[in-house]
Amino acid sequence: MERKRVLCFGDSNTYGWIGSLAAPVRRYPSSVRWTGRLAAGLGGGWEVLEEGLGGRTLRDRRTEGSGISLPGAGLSAMDYLPSCLLFHLPLDAVIVMLGSNDMKSVLRHSETDIADAMAALVDTIRLLPWESLLDYPHPKVIVVSPPLIGERKMLLAGARYVDAPRKSRMLAGLYRNVAESRNALFLDAAEAIAGDPWGEAHGPDGMHLNEEDHARLADALLATMHSAFPADIPQAPKKKNISLKNI
Repeated sequence: MERKRVLCFGDSNTYGWIGSLAAPVRRYPSSVRWTGRLAAGLGGGWEVLEEGLGGRTLRDRRTEGSGISLPGAGLSAMDYLPSCLLFHLPLDAVIVMLGSNDMKSVLRHSETDIADAMAALVDTIRLLPWESLLDYPHPKVIVVSPPLIGERKMLLAGARYVDAPRKSRMLAGLYRNVAESRNALFLDAAEAIAGDPWGEAHGPDGMHLNEEDHARLADALLATMHSAFPADIPQAPKKKNISLKNI
């Protein structure tokens, strides 16, 4: 039987960037990344495809402080996603977690702007007209609001993220509305990772997930995938008891 396929589309927290206070940085191994943990939980009947890019935004090709300048689509999810979808078809599900980089001050996006961009991205997944060329249905979509931005990040890079803590706390409700209006599923990453400070990424830079965050997010996404594909993931995932001592 052909395996089902889920595309994980996001930024550095999908790539598995190890949060650090100094460059250069490295990537968590697959066994630690939430994408790899999700693959293990889904089992052999599923193939997990990773499309995480550090600095990726919903629409902007370039932002200040985003590292290497990329030609073509650059950091823009909207510009890159159509070809990405066609490359990876067939797809049964697409998980999208973006929005953190869109809160950078230089971009001047409101939380509503960011939610509108996410809505356009979800519409691309749902409506890109490939049926005349490829005989595959459109995948289910899981919209994930990113972790919160808090005091730790602001102390390190506050000038680059003016008003981001407030915006980040508005996105979950706005993204939920986007998902519900488009028959997509929704997950709040802040609620999934919890911890202390609550809902923030617990890496040392206040922006990137640590190992326990990856584990918690994977568990939450596994449960969401089970709700969408109950017949294809036979047993509902059990929540793990994860220590908070290193958070």
